[in-house]
Amino acid sequence: MRHLTFSEILQTILSVNKRKNKTTGWVKQEATVNSIFQVIGVPGKADEEFYVNTSDCSKYFNSRKNIPNKIRKFIAKQPFTELVEIFADRINRHPDIPATAIATKLFEQAERGEISSLIPSCTDDIRYKQEQTLNQLFSEKKYTQYIASTILFSLLYVSNIDTTPSVDFPSQEILHFNSDVEECIQLGQYYKSYERDVIIYPDIETKLFKVLVTRTFEAPLPNPVHKYKDKYLVNFFYSTPTLRSNLHFVSLKINGRDYTDATQVIDETLDSENHSFPYKRSILLENIEPANTYKVELQTKYFASFPVRFGSFRLHAPAKRFKVSVCLRTIEKRKLSLTMKTFGSYNKHVSNIHHIEPNATLAYFENIDWTFPSSGYAYIVKPWNEYWLDFLPDIEKSTET
Repeated sequence: MRHLTFSEILQTILSVNKRKNKTTGWVKQEATVNSIFQVIGVPGKADEEFYVNTSDCSKYFNSRKNIPNKIRKFIAKQPFTELVEIFADRINRHPDIPATAIATKLFEQAERGEISSLIPSCTDDIRYKQEQTLNQLFSEKKYTQYIASTILFSLLYVSNIDTTPSVDFPSQEILHFNSDVEECIQLGQYYKSYERDVIIYPDIETKLFKVLVTRTFEAPLPNPVHKYKDKYLVNFFYSTPTLRSNLHFVSLKINGRDYTDATQVIDETLDSENHSFPYKRSILLENIEPANTYKVELQTKYFASFPVRFGSFRLHAPAKRFKVSVCLRTIEKRKLSLTMKTFGSYNKHVSNIHHIEPNATLAYFENIDWTFPSSGYAYIVKPWNEYWLDFLPDIEKSTET
């Protein structure tokens, strides 16, 4: 028996689910990798869950990234048998995961092929004991425990780096396209280009920021986040009704035609027990004329209170070109600071990223290479220290005698 790499396990899981036409559960690289690490309980930053970005998920899948030592050490500190049972229990709770088929395929994979590369801390005794355990679990038809034990042992002791010499294919190797992104592109769920212009108008008199956001993109679908060809739909979610009411629809143009008057704004309140942001506002346009390409321009405005404005955005579909600019429009610009940070997975092997360091009035970023889902930006506008009082809301004065 050989011990499978994390890459081989991931590929086996996804291939079984694809063969069985599964649409939920372990069917995407990013969801599968993060589900595994979160079940194990790998700690994230501060109060956030541990999360692996799209590009690194692809590298795990394609044997281009090893398991970080901090993850190996974390797993090594846990009682292995107990962790297997916890993991198996989580699998049992998901009927959409075909445990028998996955375990059988993993067992077949382990029965053939060359010996995997084990890290030095895996002694012969550890390896032999694991082989005995796996054979016993499979013979007793404890398939979820078999899957859990196989995955955990791989993360602990098996190298995930493919050392086999290979021909260099820059376009594929550099981009690290995973199957999720490839599928999006094949289905037309991607942006040929996506531009986002944010103009912030601070008003000292009303103590409000008016934020005008213009999204301009070209794509094979009216909105690549959804599969609809005959309608445009975008959803916004908020934690309170007040925040939702601060969003206003301004205009919508598609392929040069103004659809503003025909566009609907629909509010819906979701179940707060199952949704962290239950207050939903949708912008909907139905009966769009069919086209091969859709050039969309959506404009909205939002009102936010002084003294600080924070905004962020994540791409939900891959973009061949991604551009964002944040601009301050005010005569009080000397009193305000603007900071913008980008995050996500970019192709670092080529110099296709252009940006302007944020100054008092403008921050700009553009990537003319592929940008992956979950990449985006965050900005913050706030007064310089000496001007905070100018931007604080008016406070009623009172005296007591």
